[in-house]
Amino acid sequence: MASIRADGLIDRPPFFMHLSPMSYGLTFSRLLVLAVLAAAPLLAAEKEETLQVGKPRAEEPAKKAEPAKPTEVSTKSSYCLRARDFIRVGVINEADTLIERRINPDGTIDIPFLKDLVPIAGLTITEAQAEITKRFRRYFKEPQVVITIVNYAERRVYVSGYVGKPGPVNIPPEENLTLGKALSMAGGILARGRRSDVAIKRTRDGKLVTIVKDVRKIDSGDEPDFILEDDDAIYVDDSKF
Repeated sequence: MASIRADGLIDRPPFFMHLSPMSYGLTFSRLLVLAVLAAAPLLAAEKEETLQVGKPRAEEPAKKAEPAKPTEVSTKSSYCLRARDFIRVGVINEADTLIERRINPDGTIDIPFLKDLVPIAGLTITEAQAEITKRFRRYFKEPQVVITIVNYAERRVYVSGYVGKPGPVNIPPEENLTLGKALSMAGGILARGRRSDVAIKRTRDGKLVTIVKDVRKIDSGDEPDFILEDDDAIYVDDSKF
């Protein structure tokens, strides 16, 4: 209760003295809640900082491996151009020089722009390009000749006699065909066939020659397999004669 002091002022007790115990408890609770709410951001920040300090460093994403650089392949092919190969020839950026021709039986190619027959059979593509480039230098400062094989000439050998499937056997493009593989592709030598002397007939320098091979030695590895050529004729004789 308020009382009048000697100096004439009213002496009032503190405001909370007027509060009932229940009101005092509620007011204290509100103040406590407000204090907690005010401190929450500080606690959260402190907690986040603690987590950041204690948190192990995230592993950096692995860098993508750089693709391996392709191995440079030599442009010089071991394949030698042959008569009847169908090829495309031309100088880069010079459309008037572009032609498609089949190599003549004599191994030459007719290039109208040059008004000349250029011998290229037996040369690799790189060698043939160099040969034709020399001819084009009469018309261009630095010609770049490109040769592309459109179709390979068919190459084949002929197998006859005592084999499973007599007839022609094609030689794969840019590959060699051996006697052993040709006989296998022809169905193999029959039980009655003579393996000791298989005859290969070949035209060399205009003359027909006969080469005899013992397939038994090839099979055992005592001799290397024999490489066939285009138009070879293989004959397996009867072992009873």
